[in-house]
Amino acid sequence: MGRGTEERGRRSGPPPGVRSTVACLLWTLATGVVLGVKSARPALGVETVPMQVLQPLHTLGVMCFLFCGTITLASMAIRRASGRYPRTAGAATAGMTAFFALAGGAIAAGKGSGLEYVPWPIALTAVPVLALVATACAAWRHLGGLSAISAEGSWLLLMGLCLAPLGLLERAAGSGAMGPARALMIEWHALDMVFAGVNTALYGLGTLLSAPAGRGRALRGRWLYALAVLALLSTFGHHHYLSPQPLALKVIAFGASMLGLLSFLRHVAMVRRSLAAPAGGAGAPLLLAASLWTLFAVGSGVLLAIPQLNLVLHGTHAIVGHSMGAIIGVNVAIVLGGLLGERRAGEAPRPAGPIRSAAWLFNAALALMVLDLLAAGLVKGVVRVGDTHHAYQPLVRSILAPLPVLGLVLAGATVRLSVLALRRPSMLGRTTATAEPATERTIELAAPVESA
Repeated sequence: MGRGTEERGRRSGPPPGVRSTVACLLWTLATGVVLGVKSARPALGVETVPMQVLQPLHTLGVMCFLFCGTITLASMAIRRASGRYPRTAGAATAGMTAFFALAGGAIAAGKGSGLEYVPWPIALTAVPVLALVATACAAWRHLGGLSAISAEGSWLLLMGLCLAPLGLLERAAGSGAMGPARALMIEWHALDMVFAGVNTALYGLGTLLSAPAGRGRALRGRWLYALAVLALLSTFGHHHYLSPQPLALKVIAFGASMLGLLSFLRHVAMVRRSLAAPAGGAGAPLLLAASLWTLFAVGSGVLLAIPQLNLVLHGTHAIVGHSMGAIIGVNVAIVLGGLLGERRAGEAPRPAGPIRSAAWLFNAALALMVLDLLAAGLVKGVVRVGDTHHAYQPLVRSILAPLPVLGLVLAGATVRLSVLALRRPSMLGRTTATAEPATERTIELAAPVESA
């Protein structure tokens, strides 16, 4: 292959990591459906894989999807800014693919860490850390071009790519912490930092991929960013106020979590503007959905940080509903929206009709699932105060009865969107076309002050 052909391939080929991202998403869907069946219908006896193996494998899929999706969209944003994918993208994707295989094998063999959200052997944490750091370095090298698209999007991307690996390193370093209070603080702070980093990076990428060049949001006052970073790093104590943490940390966490009200009100205004002036592009329906689900994620996060509600709902399905709305409704929607909006030079736009119908089904099924989980969590939280587990569990399971069907519908819609993202649009023949879709407006995405 000649040098010129290689350059053209790097400029116009598919984004590195698309297949790995979609594969992790499909794995997460498959294991999630089985988990839903086991939770709502334990009598069905889905025991091919025990719960202590299935749950970590599902979590592994979630985390690998988030990391791979962030790396893939970052490569697309850099290509938009510079005309080519970064040289580190292929190595980062290959590393994450190997990580998924090795971590999955270790978990299946009973060699996982047993830690929440970090179920793989701790030594393997070096792989996603290096992949994210390499992506951050690539974004830094192209910061000028990214800032020309959106200064705020670039800032959010770099901040997220710094926070996520720092959180992974903190979780790995603190895995041997002595004492329950210290272990809980390290665990929650580290996990909050990981998810805050991924969320922030994806919000920035949503802006960088949807904003017309030079018309993205400009940077605002430094005090606002300092406030956002403080809140992101201080809310970890709100996970459970009855835990043996110092009281000062709980008070700081409550105050930082309440700052999410500012983010909520600000995002309401952004969503109203986006609804009044819909954006173009194949991924626009999902990016708009991510904005709407952000309202739910931030709003429910603020409510769950209120000590009285936290006491009732902690450890119930309501927390699962909050997490699903944040991860699926926001993160999955941004990744799929970004992939669907990608076009190579000379390609026609993707057909809007199938994407809109699949996105509608995706949001409807997710909304019903979240409502079902919130209802089950509220009932469990209230009834368990005066009854034993055996007394209220049948009632909770009856509320969760629709969950497997809704999960299958959500999985079907997500698979459909994934297939549309993988399928290449038709070529425009000899017509000269830019690799960028022509959009006159952009979906407004902004990272919440309190990351769910």
